[in-house]
This record gives sequence, structure tokens and C-alpha cells, in this order.
Amino acid sequence: MIRQLRDVTGFRGERIVELCLTDYSSFAYPLFRPGFLGDKWPAIDFYVELTSTSNRRLYFFGQAKSTSTPITPRSRRLKISTDRDDIEHLLQIPAPTYILGVHEPTKRVFARAVHAGTPKRAISTIPVQHELNAANLQRLHDEVVAYWSTTTHKPTTSVFG
Repeated sequence: MIRQLRDVTGFRGERIVELCLTDYSSFAYPLFRPGFLGDKWPAIDFYVELTSTSNRRLYFFGQAKSTSTPITPRSRRLKISTDRDDIEHLLQIPAPTYILGVHEPTKRVFARAVHAGTPKRAISTIPVQHELNAANLQRLHDEVVAYWSTTTHKPTTSVFG
């Protein structure tokens, strides 16, 4: 029964991530278009494109981690469960990657970047100040735009060209 509840929490968490990323109550349109990749991918659950750029397809990857562990108004961190392999896999992806922690009972989503400076060890918490509210959705969007502005991300030649 506990495993079934964990499966339901995870399933619901993935849908909550989609709803959060497509929320446009504070914007003229959703900033993101998430694509759920299914359970077969080892490191990522979502490929997420930014909708605001017409000349390039900017994106990031996300791994959803759901929990029903209580958080209180005084909580500073959301407790999640990852392992070292999760982090190592995310570090190998040459694009922005995030762990998207979902507090399933309240339908709140929190983000934690996994970048070159992230230690190769399990991550067990996400600061609640990184909740994906309107301001942080905009910050996430801007961070991904800034990352992709530093690279052309397309080869200039190919043997198949």
C-alpha cells in the first residue's frame, strides 16, 4: 500500500510540474512548454522549451521529485530524495538542468539547479525560497535565456552537410 501511495505521489507530482510551468496567471502567455519524457529516461523527466523566443528553441531539462513530507510556514527547505547517480547523470547533460521538487499535498513546486559547481552527491533539500511562483518562473526563464546566449549550440559544419 505504501508503494502504491508513493507511485501516486510521483505521478501527481509530474502533473503538478506541468501545471506550474504552464501557469500564465501573471503573464500574457505561459513562459514554458514542458514535454514529459516518461519513466524510461534515467536522469530526466521533462524537456522544457521556452515559449518566448521565436528565433531559437531554448530549453532546459528537469527531474521531478515529489514528496508528501509536511512543510510548515516556518520550514526553510523542502525535503526530497535523490541519490548520487541522479546528480551525476544531470551533471553529464550539456544544458541547464534542474531538480523540480514537488510538495504534492499543497501542489507547490521548488527548483534547484544542477550545474558545474554542484557537488557529486545526493541532494536532499531545496530551499523554499526557490518556489516556482511568478517571480521565480520569470527568473528561471531569464536564467535559461542567459545560458543559451553564451553558446550558438549548433555546429557550424557537418560531414553530412
